[in-house]
Amino acid sequence: MDDEILIYICDDERTSIAALEHLIRKENVPGLVIKSFRSGEELLPALDEQLPDLLILDILMKGMTGIETLRKIREVSNELPVAFCTSSKEYALDGYRLKAVRYLEKPATPEDVHDLIQFIVEEQKKKPMLYIGEEALDLRDILYMEQKNHNVEIHLSNASTRLWYGKLDSLQPYLTDSFVRCHKSFIVNLQYVIGFDRELSVFTMKNGDMAYIRRADLPAMKRRYEAMRSAKS
Repeated sequence: MDDEILIYICDDERTSIAALEHLIRKENVPGLVIKSFRSGEELLPALDEQLPDLLILDILMKGMTGIETLRKIREVSNELPVAFCTSSKEYALDGYRLKAVRYLEKPATPEDVHDLIQFIVEEQKKKPMLYIGEEALDLRDILYMEQKNHNVEIHLSNASTRLWYGKLDSLQPYLTDSFVRCHKSFIVNLQYVIGFDRELSVFTMKNGDMAYIRRADLPAMKRRYEAMRSAKS
């Protein structure tokens, strides 16, 4: 839903999760949904299903550390807002390099949590949306669009699809710069492209699907793909 704010907390200490959740709920944000995870290994598959509006991530966890977890996340998403909440200050530079939006010290204070939640609420107001009938789709959740006869299939990151009656040409003006028209029947979100095959003239999407590329546009599409990979590294 477009009025929902989804927050993930990833921490291997139940008491830390409970304390953070208590402070967040005291902010009384409408439409708030909080989900918790006890490890990076548990978190990552959930991100494949749905990206939250905010991830609060501990650094010093058993198994995969928070830094290692965020490196994995940044391989597929540069846009997910991530805040570190940790007892250690020594990883602040790593957090900055990995584009963490906040660095909270444990135990988090009500003031720090208030500032963080207000930041996310303001970011929500700027979130790019695509309206399909009465449903609002977050553009960041769209993998690609495919024209099929008189309909457009919109493929989402949670493996679901939406059907829109019309032409890709009509949707294109509402999309952000991360989307490219690579073929008369395909628009892809470069954030979800994981491969480029010049011989087959296709992009490989994160879900394994293929999107065709016009042969005349292969050089330009390769440049856009490599620029996207460079921005993520």
